[in-house]
Amino acid sequence: MSLLSPSSPPIGGRYQIVRYVGAGGMQHVYEAQDELFRRSVALKVPKDSSGVRRFQSSAVVSARVNHANVAKTLDYVEDGTGNYLIEEFVDGADLGKVVPDEVPILPPSTVAKIFQQLAKGLAASHHAGVIHRDLKPSNIMVLGGHHFSGIKITDFGIAKMAEAEIGHGIGPRGNTTSKTVIGAIPYMAPESITDFKNASFASDVWAIAAIMYELLSGKQPFGQGLLSVPNILNAVPPPPPQQIAGAQFKSLGEEIMAIILSCFAKNGADRPTADQLCTTLDGLCFSVDAYELGTINHKQSMTVGFITADHGPSVMYHTASFYGGASVSVGDRVWFARHPGKPSPRAFPLVKVPLKP
Repeated sequence: MSLLSPSSPPIGGRYQIVRYVGAGGMQHVYEAQDELFRRSVALKVPKDSSGVRRFQSSAVVSARVNHANVAKTLDYVEDGTGNYLIEEFVDGADLGKVVPDEVPILPPSTVAKIFQQLAKGLAASHHAGVIHRDLKPSNIMVLGGHHFSGIKITDFGIAKMAEAEIGHGIGPRGNTTSKTVIGAIPYMAPESITDFKNASFASDVWAIAAIMYELLSGKQPFGQGLLSVPNILNAVPPPPPQQIAGAQFKSLGEEIMAIILSCFAKNGADRPTADQLCTTLDGLCFSVDAYELGTINHKQSMTVGFITADHGPSVMYHTASFYGGASVSVGDRVWFARHPGKPSPRAFPLVKVPLKP
């Protein structure tokens, strides 16, 4: 099937293609204009025509989930040109692009905020009887990119398609060169590795914990790709990230790490449910910050300096407030949250970010 373009006729007489967004493992994604309700939507098309039946059944299942932290399935269209899933359009980028491309690692307060929202979205899907099956950073949308204005789980609508490809890929004669398979494995629970078709609610809980560990540490908890399989099957607990050792991050970081490890119980029945995760995460104490970018413009000493914010007044920083530590120079780019202070606002937490070419 050829790619659609803005010159293509409206899909189903209603959805006019605006632009091609990109391709996931299982589908092509477009931004389209819903001409009836005058809103932007995400229009998804299966890459493989043999997966159309699974695509349709997945759309029916995903439409049962309705929550602020889940991208809503809005419609399913079949016409002479193909089969199309219509989903809420999220103005942002997927988590796998924001971290590490824009911000290489996230401090505990940001991870707690994301963890809490993911748990709530997951709980809503589980109450509706829906298992995602393929949770990974590329299936989580971040509103506002590096601002982290909100989080939405996406692609419930292709869960059954992912089940078919991944289930085949990790079998004894599986196609382990598949990008979908290789990309999914580091977030899969032991029971998903041994029998992917029997993925459960507990498998989803394991997956979001694996994602949170990666955000907190900058590393996947069990290793990359196929190398992670032995550690996953044996549920070998990953070490605490060294970044949380800093005094300003230690307390919350250790609390989050304890929650993550509880989600890595080898037996799914021993893991917290999504509802229990929500309760535990609601009990954490963390600031809900607005994040921004800036440039180091002055070093007053080895530990204190000032940042020219991209938007707003300059901000004072202390090197102890950098998550994971940082040796910064004038001209370096940083990501931070702004807090009141006199005579200048204070930046906390901070992360040194890559300079854009």
